[in-house]
Amino acid sequence: MLSQLQLKNFKCFRNLTTVPFNSINLFTGINGRGKSTILQALLLMRQSVEISHETSRLTFNGRSIELGNFDDIKNIHTPKTESIEFIYTFSRSNDHVELYYRFKANEEDNMSASIDSVNIKGEYENQVFRVSISKRKDLYYLNCDDKDVPMHWQNLIFSERECSDKFLKFIHGLVEFERIHYVSANRIGPQDFYPRQSTFGFPTVGARGEFTANILLLSKKKQQKVPEFLAAAPEASHTVLEQTEAWLQKIFNGGRIDVKDVEANIVIMQMNSENASNMFKPLNIGFGYSYALPIIVSGLIAREGEILIVENPEAHLHPYAQSQIAKFLAQVSRNGVQVFVESHSDHILNGLRVAVLDKIINVNDLNILYFQRNADLDIIKIPIEADGAITHWPPGFFDQTDKDFERLFGV
Repeated sequence: MLSQLQLKNFKCFRNLTTVPFNSINLFTGINGRGKSTILQALLLMRQSVEISHETSRLTFNGRSIELGNFDDIKNIHTPKTESIEFIYTFSRSNDHVELYYRFKANEEDNMSASIDSVNIKGEYENQVFRVSISKRKDLYYLNCDDKDVPMHWQNLIFSERECSDKFLKFIHGLVEFERIHYVSANRIGPQDFYPRQSTFGFPTVGARGEFTANILLLSKKKQQKVPEFLAAAPEASHTVLEQTEAWLQKIFNGGRIDVKDVEANIVIMQMNSENASNMFKPLNIGFGYSYALPIIVSGLIAREGEILIVENPEAHLHPYAQSQIAKFLAQVSRNGVQVFVESHSDHILNGLRVAVLDKIINVNDLNILYFQRNADLDIIKIPIEADGAITHWPPGFFDQTDKDFERLFGV
């Protein structure tokens, strides 16, 4: 599990900033204060590996996110000669590893950054490992166990031929940046039909949910199953499609869904906001169904050791549905999937608190972070009690309702 991320000179973070992570993480706070930036530090790695496992570049524009050029992602107060720094810390039981990346401007391609060096240190089975990779002129050199040899860049980390097999096995069990499910705030919404897509490698619904219908069709043909504790309707089949329908019914108090390929290159998805037999095009059903669907499907197909990132799950949802989808994401985290949620909704916050109260998740697995008005200030970790209570409410942390009531009623 990714237990911590540190950033420096990246977008709004000028100074080295430490962000703690847990099994399920809620990012809240003022707009433009770094919530999305933290998630982008994960997604940049994902799309760089996705483009090529043998790369020495951080790619700014890809299938996950589009951030522009080096000047757009470098902190505005940072000289161009200074490096951007990402430090990822992974932990599992008593073992841990820290990956420290330094990026510099790529003089040949302003739409990417060159990975200038990587330092890796960790402990596995009480044995300490240190590895470093640095660029000298046009070659990368790896230093491991007192060896200093030129190498080909592999998987953004190091050459498998030069390092301890035992440590490598541990590292590769933790560091799989490409296995990140991402549902952005900018989802495509309902469509008349969906182009048929081939699914290769790691299956996802796409950042905008554009592959959701294809993933459901594939799972329908393969009869892909979900874990029992993720089943919203235990009596129904545990296939992804049927449990997607079950979660729609739970979140919206009714709902049906089906997918079929009517031509070689077209997938049709039909829905109903009730439990009746009639089926309709998604355009004739409320927007909330289409916006929630990629989140539900991503959660059901995600597997242990993977990451799920969801932006604004509350979009187009009634307060009850927001609370229910928060509890769904809490359930997903029990599957060994590390969940990151960015939200401005107090219903999402309270849904996670109820998940603690109902013992869907352990209070120690929930991490609520409040990003303050000044990005240079520490990010506040909100303490949660075992009954879901919050005793410390910093100024600006979901207090607008109280302020409005005070203004309206003088209380």
